[in-house]
Amino acid sequence: MYEEIQAAFARLQCALQAFNHAWPAHVVSGVVWRLPLLTEQRTPDTLQAERLFGQEAVDATRRALAEFERDLGQAAGTVMRLPGYFVLRESVLEQVRQINALKDEVAAAIEKLRLELNLVPAARPRLMRRALGAKFNTKQLLRHIQCFDGSPRLITFTWAGHTTATGRVTVAKVRETLQAGAEARASRENTRIEDTPEYQELRTLVNMADTEVLTERKSVAPHPRAMLWFSESSRYDAMVHANLPVFVTAGEQPPEVMELKNFDRNARQAKRFDEKRRTEVLPFRDLFLSSRKSEEVASIPDKVKEADVASTYRT
Repeated sequence: MYEEIQAAFARLQCALQAFNHAWPAHVVSGVVWRLPLLTEQRTPDTLQAERLFGQEAVDATRRALAEFERDLGQAAGTVMRLPGYFVLRESVLEQVRQINALKDEVAAAIEKLRLELNLVPAARPRLMRRALGAKFNTKQLLRHIQCFDGSPRLITFTWAGHTTATGRVTVAKVRETLQAGAEARASRENTRIEDTPEYQELRTLVNMADTEVLTERKSVAPHPRAMLWFSESSRYDAMVHANLPVFVTAGEQPPEVMELKNFDRNARQAKRFDEKRRTEVLPFRDLFLSSRKSEEVASIPDKVKEADVASTYRT
């Protein structure tokens, strides 16, 4: 039953072993910051970033790239993070693209088995652990490595403190969830289904079509990010989650680097003043009407491509 997942993972392991054997020989410079593992599903008010360089940084990165199991004491749902960068003499873009593609193959094998067993999407991590091991971490396994076949003039590491992730869900799916919740609450509390909060929320959707799509927003825990400038523009050309080191190629001049600082919740940047306003549909569930500008946003060219830099960014 799990053979396809295990075979895809074996191919990924082989590619990672070959990559980890090759890339350190091309290092010109690099720094990584080791962050403490989270022991609960909440980011503490402060995090100390331990700066590593030289061979210590290389060794830590080789371990991080192939570390897919939760460490002792690491909370479920959290990830090991090692932000940083390496400047290399030769491009490793094709090797990184191959590794990312193999990660996608593992994800596709998990999804194929889920559909065959007719399980809900939330069952994916359970299937992955049954196939590979009880301590395997889905996010650490499937997250992509970022690589740029170019030399940035500036790399800036910061903490993202007010990020939200957006998803899309149909009104029909929301109705299904609310109906199930209303029935469960009515049974549990021995009350009429019409008196449940979920039923009242259902009534809010009465004039909406089942096919209408809503935007679902979820807060993302504070995380390190890296911004890279390749062009002379004042705006960055790429911004990535810095869960793993970023690989770039050496140029005539070494990049200027603004290093990652310790995380301090009380000192973090305030929310953006120009945050997009959305029309709420169900306020307590963070569901909003979809923006009409989604097609316009999709048509905005990728700045890295404008700068003629091949990469794994947004591909």
